[in-house]
Amino acid sequence: MNRRRGVLLTAAVGVPLVLAGVAYGVYFQDRALPWTTVAGQSVVGQTREQVAASVKARAEDVTVTVTAGAASRTGDLAELGYPVDVDATVDAVFAANDSWTSYVSALVSPHQLTAAVGTRQATVDTVIDALVAGSGKAGSDATVGLAADGASFVVTAPVAGQTVTPADYREAVAGAAQALVSRNVTVTMVDAAPAVTAEQAQQVADAANAIVAHAVSVSDGTDPHIATAAEKAAWVAVPMTDGVPGTPTVDAAKVAAWVEQIAAATNVPVTEGVRIVDAEGAVMSVVQRPADGRTASNVDAVAAELSAALGVGSDYAGTLTYDTVGATWTDQQVAVGDLVYAAAADEKWIDVNLANHTMTAYQGTTVVRGPIAMVNGARATPTIVGTFHIYSKVRTQTMRGDNADGTRYETPNVPWISYFYSGYALHGAPWRASFGYAGSHGCINLPVSVAQWIYTWAPVGTAVVTHR
Repeated sequence: MNRRRGVLLTAAVGVPLVLAGVAYGVYFQDRALPWTTVAGQSVVGQTREQVAASVKARAEDVTVTVTAGAASRTGDLAELGYPVDVDATVDAVFAANDSWTSYVSALVSPHQLTAAVGTRQATVDTVIDALVAGSGKAGSDATVGLAADGASFVVTAPVAGQTVTPADYREAVAGAAQALVSRNVTVTMVDAAPAVTAEQAQQVADAANAIVAHAVSVSDGTDPHIATAAEKAAWVAVPMTDGVPGTPTVDAAKVAAWVEQIAAATNVPVTEGVRIVDAEGAVMSVVQRPADGRTASNVDAVAAELSAALGVGSDYAGTLTYDTVGATWTDQQVAVGDLVYAAAADEKWIDVNLANHTMTAYQGTTVVRGPIAMVNGARATPTIVGTFHIYSKVRTQTMRGDNADGTRYETPNVPWISYFYSGYALHGAPWRASFGYAGSHGCINLPVSVAQWIYTWAPVGTAVVTHR
């Protein structure tokens, strides 16, 4: 009877225990198990969403001040490069929910977790660089650059400095992130060896100077054009990888620009011939004789050969070849009329009649302005006779020259000057009260308003015909 009673009692006690276990499992199926903490704070019974919100809020409240030497930087965890990984933290909390054994052990065994931490390496590097710079203890690597004359490469020696070791920085900031606690930390600065030594930089400089040392010459078929050391140094490129100089190379684009410059200077533009013809096409006069031009035809090939030669450590001598550009004639039919100059139909020209002391501006055979009374050269200092062209214009100038008796004259502030031959010009004469006679030193003196009009109306190249 006792044995039976014992069986009955065991059965009676077992049923509630089983029922309690089932209820416990169902309740904590999607909740943090008993005795679970994150960075010292209980999350027992919280859903995934509740744990995530709690961890996120705590992480956002954490700030860390890192001090290195005389520099410091304060920021949140993300700004310092070690943000809390909320999702990974939540996954760690609920990893224990995957088995019944974990459910049972959770009743008696604490489940203490720290926050999971991510890494933003670029941010970490930036903060460490700022701390080192602000500490006043930053060093510098050896560098390679052009000398002051631009004709060779020289080395700037490295400067010893100190830095913050990444491991110390991580321990300081990531530790605060794991504990979700704000803190002030001081990291020790240590001596930092330069990433680029003077010896390494010198090797690069020597390689660059070896390129500059090669002789380079490009001929235009008559004269050689020799590259200077400064020009060759400008062609050398020193590639940089993470601040470390690499093997010097030749910049093909800069080489090509140098060759193109030679070609442009030695190309000859074509000069088209210009003839004045009558209505039947017969040539009356030649304004300009034609001249063939030439254009360099192998610029790209020479530039490529030059770059290739320097790239393999060789001197270079090349020659540009040219294509001939043939000149042609342009015929201008003379305007109809009995004039001293055979002008084209719309050509501007100026008639200077020394016999009656007048100047007339024409376009073709049409009078545009005049005749206007002028003062031309006196008997002792006559105006030159012939067909000329305006070659220069000056708004105002002091004119100097010789009088007939050999003495010198000087006239300041002469306005609106149009030179047509040597020192002969049409210009304003504000010192004259009347015009229509011979009396100048050879220039054509005009009323100031007329001289200004001529200056504006007649471009450089306008024909000026002086005659009797």
